[in-house]
Amino acid sequence: MIMKANYLTGLIGVFAIFISACSVTVPSENAEPAEIVSLGDAEPVVVEAMTSRFNEVPLIKGPVSTDGVHLIFGTPDLGLGTQRVAVVAVSEKGLVRSPIATLSSFYYPTEGSEGELKQTTLGIFRGFPLNTRGMYTADLEFDRPGRWGLEISVLDENARTLKASLEFDVAESTVAPSAGSPAIRSVNKTLADGSVLADLTTGSLRDPDLYRITIADAVDSGLPTVVVMASPAFCTNAVCGPQVDVLQELKDKYSGQANFIHVDLYDNPTGIQGDLSQAIISPTVIEWNLPSTEWSFVIDSEGIVSARFESFATFEELEEALLALL
Repeated sequence: MIMKANYLTGLIGVFAIFISACSVTVPSENAEPAEIVSLGDAEPVVVEAMTSRFNEVPLIKGPVSTDGVHLIFGTPDLGLGTQRVAVVAVSEKGLVRSPIATLSSFYYPTEGSEGELKQTTLGIFRGFPLNTRGMYTADLEFDRPGRWGLEISVLDENARTLKASLEFDVAESTVAPSAGSPAIRSVNKTLADGSVLADLTTGSLRDPDLYRITIADAVDSGLPTVVVMASPAFCTNAVCGPQVDVLQELKDKYSGQANFIHVDLYDNPTGIQGDLSQAIISPTVIEWNLPSTEWSFVIDSEGIVSARFESFATFEELEEALLALL
C-alpha cells in the first residue's frame, strides 16, 4: 500500500496564521525534501492569507519502491476536472530522465482500500534549463474529491522497468485560481509607480519589461497575459526552476503580442538581502491565494485564466498555452 500523506492538512498548520510578516527559513541547495507528516483529520480550509514561510512547506515524497525509485510531487494543489500533474522521479543513481513514462492514477474510496484504476496516460519528461532538474508532466482527470494515488513506470538506461508511487489529496476546488476563473485584478508594484528593479525582484535577472504593467491593466489591455509569481533567489527545491528566465525568453519571442509580468513572492527584496526575518509576502501573492512557491498563469484577452502551472513550467509548456490564445 502506498504511504499515506496529508498535504492539505499540512498546509493548514503552516499557512493559517494571519500575519503580514515573519521569519523565513531557506534550505540549502542540496537539502533533501522532507517527508510529509499527517497532522490529523482536520477538515481542509480555504487559505485567506499566508505567512512568508513558503520553504517550510514539505514536499510530498513517496516511499522508495522495490526498484529503488521514489517520487516527489510537484502539483499538490488539485481540484476536480482536468489538471496538470507534475512529478519528479529519483533513483539510487539520481534523477530519472527517460523521455517518457507511463502514469496511472488511482482513487481510494475509503482509507486502507484497494485503489481503483482511473486513468493511464503518457507523461513527458520536462528538463529544466541547463539540465539541472526535470520532472514528468501529464494531464489527469479527477472526478471526485478524496484520496488519490499515482504510479509511474519508466525504463532506465538498460531498458529495465522502474516503478514508484505516492498518494495525495484532491479537493473539490483548487486553492489558487483555476483554469476558467477570472484573473484577479491585482495592482502589483511596477516601475511606473516609482519602484526600482531592486525593489521588484529577488533575482539577478532584472528585465524592466517584466515590471511595466499591473495585472489589472493587463487584463484591460485586450491582449493575453503571462504572469509568473516566483522568488528567483529562493528557488531551491526539486520542483522549482528558473521560471523568470523562461518568462523573459517567452517575452523576447512574442513581444507586442501579449503582456509578460513577474511578481516576486516577497514584497521587500532589498530587505531580505540583509535580514531574512524581515521578509513580507507580496500582497498580490496573497490576493491570488498561492499555497506554494512557484506559479505561472496564462490569461486570455477577456481576463480569464486559461492555463495554470504549479511549480516549474518549461518554455514549451507556456508557449503552447500562449499560442492557443494568439
